[in-house]
Amino acid sequence: MSMKKTLMITALAAALSTTATGVVSAATATGVTSAAATLNVMVNDTAVQVRTIQAQGAAFVSLRDLGTAIGALFVVNVKAGVTGYVAGHAVELHAGSNEAIVDGEAVTLEQAVQSVGGSYYIAPEDFLTVFGVDGNVDDEGALSVDSVQKVHADAASWLDAGHLLASELTETGRNDYIVDAKTGAFKLVLASESASELTVSPNGALAAYTNEDGVVSVIDLKSSNFASRTVSTDNSIKPELVWAADSSAIYFLQGDKGTVIAKMNVADGTISTVLNDKVDYKSSLSVSKDGTKFFYVVTKPGTVTADATKPVDADDVAIDTTGTEPQVFSFDASVKDGKPVQVTSQTDDKVFVGTTTDGSKGVYVSVVDGKPSTLVAVKADKTSTTLIGDKDVLAATIVEDTVYALVINSDDTTSLIKVDVASGKTEELGKSDADVSEVIAAPGTPVAVYADGAVQVVNGTTLKKVTK
Repeated sequence: MSMKKTLMITALAAALSTTATGVVSAATATGVTSAAATLNVMVNDTAVQVRTIQAQGAAFVSLRDLGTAIGALFVVNVKAGVTGYVAGHAVELHAGSNEAIVDGEAVTLEQAVQSVGGSYYIAPEDFLTVFGVDGNVDDEGALSVDSVQKVHADAASWLDAGHLLASELTETGRNDYIVDAKTGAFKLVLASESASELTVSPNGALAAYTNEDGVVSVIDLKSSNFASRTVSTDNSIKPELVWAADSSAIYFLQGDKGTVIAKMNVADGTISTVLNDKVDYKSSLSVSKDGTKFFYVVTKPGTVTADATKPVDADDVAIDTTGTEPQVFSFDASVKDGKPVQVTSQTDDKVFVGTTTDGSKGVYVSVVDGKPSTLVAVKADKTSTTLIGDKDVLAATIVEDTVYALVINSDDTTSLIKVDVASGKTEELGKSDADVSEVIAAPGTPVAVYADGAVQVVNGTTLKKVTK
């Protein structure tokens, strides 16, 4: 099974066996070996009929048919050629020529443009090159075209099965968009110079964020104008926001050192303390579905020492990092006078993934220099289970009681692995030789990955690119 792009257009060579729709004009075509034929293709997930020919041992597609499908305007000019206009660019082509003029600059084509029966035909690879549209041609000549304009995304999360919230970091702040998971079409939700990362509620209706003063606001993602309202004007620093499972409250770490775990009611903004054990540097807060069990990580800072015999401006200091490795903690708020429990003690680095639905297990990636990273589940009683230990775990996310992990194989490909946390059962969903770095999943949604710098939705054995 492969996660590589599966191209959406039936191989052109196979299409040429369909009924011919025209007669070849030998006077205007070079080396044409078949009459023009038609085939149904998928452009932007919509079936479009495109004429094709076979010439010089290669398949060509109708320039006008495919161009019209992506929104290009064609004008036959006085130089016995054709000019196409798309997305503000002008492309000039001539029959029998291996050169195109793109915005006034010469571009070399792989194949000479063909003119048959008064229509121009172009090699699929050349069409993608000169018009700059998103697409691909496989080794057998099958072509996919997706001309929908896309946004760049530095981060993304699911809103529902058909839409993602994509965030783009800019020089002045951030832009957040709702992106159609099928077409890549997008709508701006928020443009801000000071907003924190948007955190989507489990029901996909709201997104919460803080400003530079710690004030919490929520955006109504279902409203036509994405109305935003302030939930609380409390100005304490809130480095992490975590939604309650029923979308009625927000848990957060409070203070510049993340000392307190607190809960905010979204309806009226009231804040209550869940835990204040005076332990600083909490992070990676995760909450069970019933809101009573918590996992988080504590990372102690190193100890800084200086030689008292030397001048202060000598800047001669030493940092002792002994005992500063991140450790996972569990806390049960339903236990009266309960105390947090440190459930790990190993000196490995730990990248926390999340907790299971009932809060009985926390999951993290264990990272040790010179060794493959492993996926580990740990209980509140400190017992742990290695879920993936035979491959190098690159990244992971948890959805209820299922973990989706990216692992690096010995041949440098990346596999997407599905792991049942309760049973430990694993299943490989796909493999790719693309540069895959992150997995994105939520209850009831497809799985998406960051591959080659873009968000791509996994659909069976295919990847659908929805951001650029």
